[in-house]
Formats: sequence, C-alpha cells, structure tokens
Amino acid sequence: MSRRAASWLAALVVAAAAFLYGAVAEGPPSTNADRVRDLSEDFACPVCAGQSIAESDVPVAREIRRQIAVWVDEGRSDAYIRDELVAAYDADIDYNPSGSGVTSLVWILPLFAGAGIATVVVVMLRPGRARARDSGELPTAGRRRWRNAAVWTVAVVVVAGAAGLLVARSSGSRTADGSITGEIRSTAREKIFEAQQRLSDGDMAGAIAAYDEALELQPSNVEALTYRGWLTSRQGDLAGAAPYLDDAVAMDPAYPDARLFRAIVALEEGDGAGAAQDLAAFDSLDPPPYAEQLLTQSRVRERVAEARDAAALEAVDALAALEERPAFGDTALSVADALAASEALASRGDLLEAVQLLDWVLESRPADPDVLSGRGWLLVRSGDAELFALGVHYLDAALGNDPSNASGLVYRAFARWLHGDTPGAQADLAAFDALPHQPPDLVRLIEDQGLRTALN
Repeated sequence: MSRRAASWLAALVVAAAAFLYGAVAEGPPSTNADRVRDLSEDFACPVCAGQSIAESDVPVAREIRRQIAVWVDEGRSDAYIRDELVAAYDADIDYNPSGSGVTSLVWILPLFAGAGIATVVVVMLRPGRARARDSGELPTAGRRRWRNAAVWTVAVVVVAGAAGLLVARSSGSRTADGSITGEIRSTAREKIFEAQQRLSDGDMAGAIAAYDEALELQPSNVEALTYRGWLTSRQGDLAGAAPYLDDAVAMDPAYPDARLFRAIVALEEGDGAGAAQDLAAFDSLDPPPYAEQLLTQSRVRERVAEARDAAALEAVDALAALEERPAFGDTALSVADALAASEALASRGDLLEAVQLLDWVLESRPADPDVLSGRGWLLVRSGDAELFALGVHYLDAALGNDPSNASGLVYRAFARWLHGDTPGAQADLAAFDALPHQPPDLVRLIEDQGLRTALN
C-alpha cells in the first residue's frame, strides 16, 4: 500500500472512530435520579464488604444516598459531591477518583481526533508537494493535489464534527457549575399534580407512575417520596413502602404527612413503639385538617394506645412472673410504660393491681409528679369517697413537686369539678391552658368528657 493510500485510510479510521464513539458511548445521566444512581455506584459503602452505596441497604448507605439526592437537586457538581464524601468518610470510599473514567473521553477524544487529522493532512501533503517540485508539476498537479487534500480534509472534519455533535446531544446540557444534565421537559411539581389528578380519577397505578417520574426529576422531593410510599402501602406492600417514608422523614422530619403515614404503616407491621414515636412527632407539628381527618378515620391514636398498653402489660406480666420482682429502677421499663400498664389494668377492672403497680414505681421514684398524679387519678375514679380523698391528696402532692405538671392539673381539675369546687377546677384548667405545650391525650380527655363546657 502506498504512503498516500495509507494516509487516506488513516484519515477515514480517525473519522470513523470518532463517529462510532459518539454513537455508542454511554452519555451522562439525563435525570437527577439517574445521576444519583450513577454517583451511588461510584462510592463504596463505609461499613460493608464489597458493596457500593447503591447496592447496600444499611442505614449509613441509605443516609449517604439521601444526601447525594439533596446535593444533586441543589445542582452541586460531581466534584463537589466527591470531595464532600471523601472528606467525611476518607478516600477509600471513592471507587473512581476525580479525573478518571470513560466519561473524560468525551472531552479528550476531540483533541486526539484533531491532532490525528492534522498529522494525516501533513503526511499527505508533504510527500506530494516534494514529488511535484522534483517533477516540475507544482503549478498544475500540485494545485490539484492541494485541492483534493482540501476536499478530503473538509470531509473528515464534517464526519468528526457530526460525531462530536452526537456526543454533545447524548451528553445533554451543561449547568453553571459544569455538571452534565439531561433536558428536563417538565418539573417535579407538574408530575405531582398529575399524580394527584390520576389518584382523584381512581388510577392508582398511574398516580404511582407519575410520582416515580417526579422522583426521577427530583429524588429528594419529600411530597413525592411520602405519597409514593403511602400508595405503595395501600397496595399491600408494606415492606416496599417503608423506604420511601423513611427517606421522606429523613429529608424533612417536620412534614406531617410523612409522620402520619409512617405511623399507620408501622401499626400495620405490628411496630407499636415506632408508631407511637411518629404520632408524637405528628402531634408536635401543625398538621393540616385533612391529616387530622385521616388520623381519626384510621383510628391511629386508639391503635397506638392499644399497642402501647399491650406491650406495657406484657413487660409488667413478665416481671410479675419472677419469684422476686426487681426494683423499678433496675428494669428497662419507663414511667410512661408503667402508667400505660396501670391504665390497662384499671380498664379491665384490676384497680387494686393497677395501684400496686404504681406503688412499686414510687418505691424507686417517690417524688415523680407523673406517677403521683397517675396514682391519684386511679383513686379519684374509683367511686369510693375515701379513695377519692386520697386521690386528691396524691394530686396535690404531684403539683406540689411540679406546679406545671400537665396531668396533675387536668386530673385535679376533674376531681375538683366532681367534688363541686368549680372555681378550683377553673383555676387548674386555666393553668393547663397557659402551659406552652398541652399533651394531646389530655386535650382529648377534656374534650371527650366535656369538662370545659361544664365549667363554662
């Protein structure tokens, strides 16, 4: 093969290689969710053996994925995310250090292609020009060779340019901080609205698909995470719903819907303690009316109380089965557990056993206002005049130790009202209303028993 033919062949190979790379190279992620997945695959789980962040489901891996999602949605560059994770977890977490990887070829390949084309053109022209000069053909044949070379050079540049354009189109657009993103034609908010519309039409599958599209655009969207998890639970997949709701709570612990839905799912999974924690968090927020309505319809409070009482009773019964019950302070029971168990015992008619349980607690915590008020409340409701008076004594003791004890104020307000002391009951209720935080269960007790109406 002549040098000239070899030169043309080399030019064609360079152009073909550029075009082929542009056609088959995997472009950068087109959505935020794709980018989160790709980044998660680039980092090792700090506590797992041979698993990436994307593969592992341990808490630390899930937390890192959540943080990556937040950074991606904030528009942070890959370099920024990489630096932050390496700083937090050491360099060993990074599978692909910055500057390596096939993606860098998107920027390097055009340089090599250009250099290759320039080299080929020089190789083609120099021998031809030398032969033309030696043979005396430079004025005519030389110009023809230059013209042919120019045509071929233009052709090679066009082909390489087309390949570069294809690469650029597969890469998407570039944000201000240099990261590559896809062209997003709709917003996460629009997809959430679409999901709501589909759900109102009874199309649950379509609503789930729309929430998935919203999460593709914005993986850290708390509303989409929450309702994707909720709809998944309504399909009966409690295990599949939990990760969405966990992520939503981790992203925004103050989002009431996520707390409520996770409490319901926890109840359905038999996790009364987890449901109680989420319900307490829900009550501390400012939930919208529709959430309160769903709470009532689902009987979450009643179910949480039933689960709490059952667990507390089980723990107390286990201690009672011992030959010698240890001191309350030596057990894993909390005061809340003991109070719940005493109420459960009283509700099933075992008042004496309930009182004895709180006496056992008072042996270790004689000045605890919650236990004192709980014992007093049991006695006030006994229906016996002597026990009623003794119950008021315990309530006075509780408020003597802590004048702002919420349960003591409410229970004594009821006791005073039952005893005909309306001014005293009004004073206790006013003191309760002045507290910076009124426990929801006491507020409901006042409403359910009509105390406020009776005193007014």
